[in-house]
Amino acid sequence: NLKSMIKGVITGDLVNSTNIAAKWRQTVVDALHVCVEESIPLTPVKLEIYRGDSFQVVVDKPEYALAIAIALRAKLKAETPDGQKLWDARLAVGVGDISFENDNIVTSDGEAFRLSGHSFDHIGKKRLSISTPWPDFNTNIELVTRFADDLITSWTAKQARVVYQSMLFPKLQKDLAEELDMTRQNFNYHWGSARGQLILDYIEYFKSLISKYIR
Repeated sequence: NLKSMIKGVITGDLVNSTNIAAKWRQTVVDALHVCVEESIPLTPVKLEIYRGDSFQVVVDKPEYALAIAIALRAKLKAETPDGQKLWDARLAVGVGDISFENDNIVTSDGEAFRLSGHSFDHIGKKRLSISTPWPDFNTNIELVTRFADDLITSWTAKQARVVYQSMLFPKLQKDLAEELDMTRQNFNYHWGSARGQLILDYIEYFKSLISKYIR
């Protein structure tokens, strides 16, 4: 089955990691692990952290690779302790064939790994990029990704928390607000200012585009 061989790979590192105090290191790592665990209802997913501030995530269902990348950034921001500069990550999403997958992600190989790694090496000032084997797909997603990236980069911790919760635990807004210990009004305010619906629409756009290539 060809489809099962096409996967998503996210290569990432923490932004300004040298400014994250040693006492917060474990909190950052935990945030990444929690995000991956909470993404498992969507798709099997594996995380490996190496060199302290770099990591790779393998997403079995490639149509969810973007959602998980955004969730990772949202989680980092949401978990930033008060008074600290907001945590964030640079993430390059690669989608493609995986010819060899080892238990040790970093030694695995295949198109998805190469595209993700290459994209990451050229990420420049961006914090989100997407690379696939399909040039027209890449063209279609590139501009809208730059807009989305800009939005996500500007999120506050509260905005990030609201979007994260809505993405991974979709339910009525009043219930989400309750889970986050917010008034509905407060929740709606952060959801609106984070452009939450636009981000969900962007994720859906990615999913519908990608499903045309992998069915």
